[in-house]
Amino acid sequence: MQQQQLVLLLLLVAAVVATEAAMPISMEHYFSPGELARIAGYGEEPVSTVVVSGQVACEFCVRPGSDLLTFELPGAKIAVACQTEGPIRRANSAFGATDELGNFTIHLPSRLHATPRLENACVVRVLRLPPDSACGLRHRAAASYRLRQSPATADGVRAYTAGVIRLQHGDTPSGECVQGEGMGGACSM
Repeated sequence: MQQQQLVLLLLLVAAVVATEAAMPISMEHYFSPGELARIAGYGEEPVSTVVVSGQVACEFCVRPGSDLLTFELPGAKIAVACQTEGPIRRANSAFGATDELGNFTIHLPSRLHATPRLENACVVRVLRLPPDSACGLRHRAAASYRLRQSPATADGVRAYTAGVIRLQHGDTPSGECVQGEGMGGACSM
């Protein structure tokens, strides 16, 4: 009798093992949803950091031949818009604003960190300027500015820059003005 029970127990154990071996075991079997989100980098502790920075400035020229004046634009609303790959191409965006010196730094959400060739897939747009901005008269919100990858930084941070985004004020093109002191360079629009 004891021998029959032992054989039945062994058969039962073998059947359970064979059934479990036939079933695929996924990570969900071992980890909670919160742990899976943290492992994938979507939790409170991201596994990587990707930042986009730049500066927004306004170029002002009173008339042809006068000095080209450049000043920073604080309070401008900025977006980083990225095209992602997949069955459905869709735009993903992150938003920020310029500080008192016209600088911005936008941390991209972790879902965009693995975007191949991020510098080609993402652009910066100046969405809105402060209401009292002189450059707002000719600002085109549809204009986009390309990214360049910055040198590698410590702690696994990948950094990209849009450089200085120069918006023009008035009807006099900056090319007809005398390049003054300050930021210099040509308009990005």
